[in-house]
Amino acid sequence: MVVAFVGPLSVWYARGGGDLLRLRTGVETWRADLRASVAAKVAQQLEWDEAAPASGEHDLGEAGWLALRLFALYAEHAELELPDTTPPLLEFDQQWRAAADAKFATSKFGHLLACSMWLPGDFPVTLRVPLPDGATAELGSLSVLHDQLRWLNERTFQASVAEVAAWRELQAPAGGVLLDAARRGYAALFAATAAAVRLRTPVAIAER
Repeated sequence: MVVAFVGPLSVWYARGGGDLLRLRTGVETWRADLRASVAAKVAQQLEWDEAAPASGEHDLGEAGWLALRLFALYAEHAELELPDTTPPLLEFDQQWRAAADAKFATSKFGHLLACSMWLPGDFPVTLRVPLPDGATAELGSLSVLHDQLRWLNERTFQASVAEVAAWRELQAPAGGVLLDAARRGYAALFAATAAAVRLRTPVAIAER
C-alpha cells in the first residue's frame, strides 16, 4: 500500500529502526542547507518542529496515489477520455508521459502531479533537491497542495466533506476501477494535508 505520512521527517526516516536523535540532527542540517539554496521568501517559510510527535499515516490503498494523479491530469483536459482502469505504471499512459516530459509546467495541479513530499509554507514553485536519505525528489508547498486538492474537488467530484470521508473505505487495487481508486487516494491525501496544515508539519508519500 501507499501511505501519506504526516509528521517530522526524522520520525519518518526512523521508522525502520534508526537512531531518532541522530536522524533529527541530520534532517535539521539538511533543512538549513535547503533554506540556504532557495529564495529568501521561500526559505523563511521552511520551519517546523522536528521534535514534535508524528501525527500518523493515511492509507491511499494500493493504487490510490497513482490513480489520483492520473485523474487530476485528465481533469484539465475535457477533450480526453479518462481511462477506465488504473494502469500498472503512470508511464504507460501517453498523456502522462507528455505532461511529465514538460514537467507539468502548465498544470493547475503541479504540486500534486510532480511532488512526493510537501513542506510547510505557501510558495508557488516546486523544488527538485536531494532528500536527507540521498534520494532526489520534487518538493512542494503543503498549503498549495491543500488548495489544489480543494480545487480538484470543486472542478470534478463536487463532493461534500461527508462524502469524501466515506471514500476512505473504497478499494483501490492495482488494475481496478480508476475513478474509485482516485477517490480513495483523494480522501486519504486530503485528510493528511488537512492534518499537516493544522500541525505545520511535512507530508511524505511512500510505499509500506
